[in-house]
Amino acid sequence: METKVTEKLIAHIWQQKLVTELATTAGERINVIHPGRSSNTSGCDFQDAVFILNGEKITGNIEVHVKSSQWHSHGHHRDLKYNSIDLHIVWWHDSRVPILLQSGKTVPTICLSSFINRTLDDLNKGINQSGNPLACCPAISKDTNIASLNRLLTAAGEERFAAKADAFRQALNKEDAGQVLYRGIARALGYAQNAEPCEELANRLPINIIDGIKHQADSATRQALILGVAGLLPSQRHRLVRDSEADKLETIWQSIHTAETMQESNWCFFRVRPDNFPTRRLIALSHLISQYGKKGLLQETLKLIRKSPLGAEHRWLGNSLVISGQGYWANHFDFGIAQKRCSALLGRERASAISINTILPFACAWGELNTDLKLKKKAAEVYHGYPQTGDNELTRYMKQQLRLKQEVRLSACQQQGLIHIFKTCCRHRTCAECPISINQG
Repeated sequence: METKVTEKLIAHIWQQKLVTELATTAGERINVIHPGRSSNTSGCDFQDAVFILNGEKITGNIEVHVKSSQWHSHGHHRDLKYNSIDLHIVWWHDSRVPILLQSGKTVPTICLSSFINRTLDDLNKGINQSGNPLACCPAISKDTNIASLNRLLTAAGEERFAAKADAFRQALNKEDAGQVLYRGIARALGYAQNAEPCEELANRLPINIIDGIKHQADSATRQALILGVAGLLPSQRHRLVRDSEADKLETIWQSIHTAETMQESNWCFFRVRPDNFPTRRLIALSHLISQYGKKGLLQETLKLIRKSPLGAEHRWLGNSLVISGQGYWANHFDFGIAQKRCSALLGRERASAISINTILPFACAWGELNTDLKLKKKAAEVYHGYPQTGDNELTRYMKQQLRLKQEVRLSACQQQGLIHIFKTCCRHRTCAECPISINQG
């Protein structure tokens, strides 16, 4: 039986660096430093690959196809989500036209079949051998001092917190504090896949407009406004949904319609858990604003930190931000699509992520600028004492890189340290600058 070439096989060849001498279809030599991490999101097959092309070091994303013509047949040349692609990996180069992004940029292509001397049967056998583990960080060995590593992760987590606080401080010097906080919370609600569109929504629909809707009875108006500007109402997505909730929000939207709307294509639903669909996340944002609408999101959020009880600050913050499933959205993750179970609109894990990534560094920056040093100190202390939260794609990857067992318990600060080291060093493969490399060397 003839072995077929599949995207899985091509991805295996690429990730395991089974070919070292490569060139693009245009004849440009390429030196691959790191093949990247497998991606679970739309828009690429590998993230954060590092390679040198024409003397330039590039960190970017990679798309894999069996044939180069599939780039156009799959419609990637019209899709905004593929504008981050820096390299196209194929087995056969059969396209008669350049590989273009929606932005108009040309993407270099590597045709792997031109550089492979092994049989397809031999290559396929390698896919299932020992799970093809990724290489670990070369600075880490079985003899690495765990206590020393934990101290480095704590220091890196503190650097990440300081960087976030500094970014908020710069934003607070230019904009209204309520808008800065609201945008940060919106971004954190979007997870990695929808962080940027959530931030864009916050810019298009500022907090002062939403704050104009004061009464709890107007929650439907607030929801219609948020989802309408997001471009996620059924009529905007050319979906025929006949239920009372959709009809209610559509009617309200028609009365407040604004031209400044986003599109469904701006949002990511692909490989996103239903509970994390952007529709549910934006409904959660609406409820969060309603929940703290009496004195405004800014004052109520700062009050949460000031009033948090000693020794139980993280539970206080988490419980205050959790939003249970309510009404239609208790068991719907999109219009007209229900699930059997009910789930929270904003659960404890995401509430913790918002506290760690947004609320605490924001409060630290706000306290410094407004000479509220007690608030600044408390925000930093709560962050430092925050216990472990749920792992994400990056923390799991970094644990693998550092030979840490996935079940090892790290503080939230140390988890943030993993992310900080990845983003400042691992992502660009600048190992000589990595604190772990320096201290383990």
